[in-house]
Amino acid sequence: MLRDLYFSFRRFFRIWEYFLRNVRLGRKVYIEPRVFLSNTVIGDYSYIGHNSVIDKAEIGNYCSIAAFVQIGGMEHSHWWWSTSPRLSSFGIKNKTIIGHDVWIGSKVSLREGIRIGNGAVIGSNSVVLKDVEPYTIVAGVPAKVIRKRFDNEMIEALVKTEYYKSHPKEAKLKLDELDQKFRLKEN
Repeated sequence: MLRDLYFSFRRFFRIWEYFLRNVRLGRKVYIEPRVFLSNTVIGDYSYIGHNSVIDKAEIGNYCSIAAFVQIGGMEHSHWWWSTSPRLSSFGIKNKTIIGHDVWIGSKVSLREGIRIGNGAVIGSNSVVLKDVEPYTIVAGVPAKVIRKRFDNEMIEALVKTEYYKSHPKEAKLKLDELDQKFRLKEN
């Protein structure tokens, strides 16, 4: 009985809501509970994990953003007499650009105003302070390049397909064709 009461209580207090202010969502975007989105555009078929905060960002198609991610927001004027936004009018607030098919792991912080290239992967618990090149894996505090996901020939072929502009069925076919081409080449 106590167990049933506990789970009923837990279910009752699970909040399935999010906060959206000046947001434009693409087709079939999935947003988990307790997400704050402000001044943001999200492309088609992307998802945002729970407890994430995204301010002034442009996110491409097919992006996977895990839970507890912080993107953008205002930076305080540490070079001025006061860091308080109440006293200083120098707060910076630039748009953060995230390309298509980017995977951002949980508990990642992205500085405002940076660019994340298409196909990039950002490891969990990373703090990204600089732009990330397309199809690059970065991780750490501050985030550093681990390696490229593919060689240059594969990246060139992948970019030519522009699969991220397609419906999922068509995109999957393009990627399967690419997979066959490079699998055959390896054998």
